[in-house]
Amino acid sequence: MGALEGRKLTVMALLLAAAAAAGAGRVGAVGHFSVPVTGEAACAPEDVARSLSLLVQAREAERRGEVAGALSRYRAAVAADPRLADRKDPRFLGPSFERRLNEWIAGLKGGRIPAGTSALPDASYLFRRMYGGCG
Repeated sequence: MGALEGRKLTVMALLLAAAAAAGAGRVGAVGHFSVPVTGEAACAPEDVARSLSLLVQAREAERRGEVAGALSRYRAAVAADPRLADRKDPRFLGPSFERRLNEWIAGLKGGRIPAGTSALPDASYLFRRMYGGCG
């Protein structure tokens, strides 16, 4: 009698079936097959550098009162490094940015902040990215 015959073969088959079912359940819950990418591997170094440069430009535009320019650069920075909009990541733009963004959205919708046609879509993109939307 060999190592995988009879009862041992049945037990092994049941264990493999259970492992396959668990894997299928994970894929069904997550929705994709890829291994989650976290940490520094989530962005290429050039994307991180680009996002930092864009953040500097966004803050400078904000300092000058150019809301549309600031929103455009914040959007580009988040597109380059999505972790900036992840509230659980240490690179997150911060609660003060959240407050300003909400104020900008209200001002743009109410007409109190004069800006170009792209300002509200840029602000909406940032809002959706911060609050779990797909952008």
